[in-house]
Amino acid sequence: MFKSKTFRKMLISITLVCFCFYGIGLFSNLYSRRVLANQIQDTLDSKVRFWEEQLEQEVTSLLLTQSSLTDDSNLLKLHVMWDSMSSYQRNEAIKQFSYRLLNIKVLHGIAASINTYFPERRMVVSADAPILDEYEEDIFEGYEQFYLTEEGDICLTVYFPFYGSPREDKLPHYYIRTTITPYTLQDTLSEMLGEDEGILFLMDAEEGRVLAGSGKKLMEDVAETPVLNAVRKQLTEAEDEEMIHVSEDGFASGCLFPKLGVWLVYCYPDRILEEPLDFFGIFNIALTVLALALLVSYAWYARKSFAKPLDKIMQAMEDFQDKESFLIEEQDQDDRDELTVIYHRYNKIVKKTESLIRENLDSKYRVHIAELRQLQYQIQPHFLYNSIFLIYRMARMDENETMAEYAEHLGKYYQYITRVGNSMVKVRQEISHIENYLAIQETRFGERIRAFLGDTPEEVKDMDIMPLILQPLVENAYEHGMKDCMRDGQIWISMCYESGIFSFTVEDNGPGMSEEELIGVCRKMEEGTIETEEIHAISNTNIRLKLHYGEGSGLTFENREEGGFRVTARILLGEGQNHG
Repeated sequence: MFKSKTFRKMLISITLVCFCFYGIGLFSNLYSRRVLANQIQDTLDSKVRFWEEQLEQEVTSLLLTQSSLTDDSNLLKLHVMWDSMSSYQRNEAIKQFSYRLLNIKVLHGIAASINTYFPERRMVVSADAPILDEYEEDIFEGYEQFYLTEEGDICLTVYFPFYGSPREDKLPHYYIRTTITPYTLQDTLSEMLGEDEGILFLMDAEEGRVLAGSGKKLMEDVAETPVLNAVRKQLTEAEDEEMIHVSEDGFASGCLFPKLGVWLVYCYPDRILEEPLDFFGIFNIALTVLALALLVSYAWYARKSFAKPLDKIMQAMEDFQDKESFLIEEQDQDDRDELTVIYHRYNKIVKKTESLIRENLDSKYRVHIAELRQLQYQIQPHFLYNSIFLIYRMARMDENETMAEYAEHLGKYYQYITRVGNSMVKVRQEISHIENYLAIQETRFGERIRAFLGDTPEEVKDMDIMPLILQPLVENAYEHGMKDCMRDGQIWISMCYESGIFSFTVEDNGPGMSEEELIGVCRKMEEGTIETEEIHAISNTNIRLKLHYGEGSGLTFENREEGGFRVTARILLGEGQNHG
């Protein structure tokens, strides 16, 4: 195991990393800092509990004062005797009751407003104004004494009468509501904090938003207190807890105020901790410098020993189309290790694979050439010429023009397929050969099958093309598309030339193929696995087009919407196309 050079390199690298982390952990100040943090946290807990009790006492006192107002004589007059009172009596009762509300507001500085609402009369008596003109609609379902508004206001409400099983159709005769705003809470929190360091926040228990703070600039205080982010996260995750402790990005302690559903959070500033921890900070800097030095040494060594060799392997295995070679540049013989052996074995495999691919391609090409030549050499040219010429002379002697014409087309047909060989022909010659073939078939089938040959584009008539590449498509339409047609059979042949692509399309009105058969034929045509004798010529044509004119060329098959079948040959005949 230890004889492996690669393993020894890995062992040295891992030892360096472990030593670095071991040294940092051995000389760290986590224990001392943890002791100090626990002491600070206990102090924070004690203070925040004390302030929470003060706040609760203030709220409870305010709520009891509100409850005592329900028996106020002026309030009862306004409720019971409103209809029988004169305007003067009403105003005097309202003023007296409003004055009492004002005294309560002054006595309890936490209150921003104290209002008494009469839902049935749609009237409001306020501590700041005797009668408010606007009455806000309210929902009394649940008759909550404590609730928090979306604006962050805390509302304390006493209802008269208070229904044990409240319903929406039962409105209270009147209710007294005290609103505590973030501004009034700011003064209260600031008074509670006094000369202590840090800052107090009042936060929503459900959303973790800051409602008020002891500082004068709430938004700036929130932005300058990063520990609040950890506080928010812990608040949203706290379930059935009354205290929270946070020591991330600072120190914070929170106490739940269950009546209001808010948290009182005390955040302790980091700067107070900096002085006793200066020594540990200096020590940490020294350890950091040492760790960085070790990590840099490790990075340099790992890069030289592992990263560069692995990069060579990965770059060699990348699949780029324009890549000239997949071989890896091997290292010097003096520095041979396991990676060098991998380089050498990989290069041997690549060279062997390239050799096999070339041999396979050459073999397939020779097989297809042999098949094409075999098809041509199956016919004895001179025997056919003499036989067809004899038939032609006999037909002339008997003045049988139909037979003579048929023999003439047949002779031209066999003369073309036996003489062209592997040489290129003009497109017009290939089309002329198709015309002879159509004439032969017309004589054979008569009115049973009619073929219509479209015009040849002028741009391609004198272009070079492989011989016997288009006629098999027409033959396929006769032999397979029309084989069961007894009458009214039609074949359409059309040609077009656009953007360097010559398209030759043959359509028929035969039965076509089912979708399953069409999908199977297309798949086998792409794989080159069709061996059925019936469409072997079409398969050879597709292979010849792809081999000679590139992957952009070939045959496509589809059923016609009107019924029948369509075969299209796409041939790249544009300028610059290799026709050799």
